[in-house]
Amino acid sequence: MLLHLHDICLQYVPESALVRLQFHRPPADMAAFQRSVQGVAQLIEQNTVAESLIDLHGLPDLTIAQQLWIATHWLPRIAVPAVQHAAFIIPKNGLYNQMTVEMLHRAARHFISCEVQFFHTPHAALDWLLSFQDPSTQLALEQEWDEAWAASSRCVG
Repeated sequence: MLLHLHDICLQYVPESALVRLQFHRPPADMAAFQRSVQGVAQLIEQNTVAESLIDLHGLPDLTIAQQLWIATHWLPRIAVPAVQHAAFIIPKNGLYNQMTVEMLHRAARHFISCEVQFFHTPHAALDWLLSFQDPSTQLALEQEWDEAWAASSRCVG
């Protein structure tokens, strides 16, 4: 299932307990950024997501204000026991956001217990997240995502 949450394209797969997200456009301002990620938090708070893929392509460098808001408002909301793994896709020019994610993860380690890994491709991240499932599941998810992006250059939903 593909959803469009403000500036975020989100793929939710209940049978795999997987959520995949990527900004399809940079947030216009702090309020737009908050609206987008709060939609994701609402889904994760339902305790139905164990695996998460967060693709940082399309996300500009996080400002200090965004980092503080994530640390104090968003991370506590998504730190639910159901989330087991988080895979981050880091663009080749995404060192700043990778360091930011690592810093936020370290700062929140007392209430976030999921395993975090960094990847350069969604395929490798999905392979890690879905490693014990039928390989055709991963292929179907990748095709659904690619078709949605190819059809409109953004997520539909």
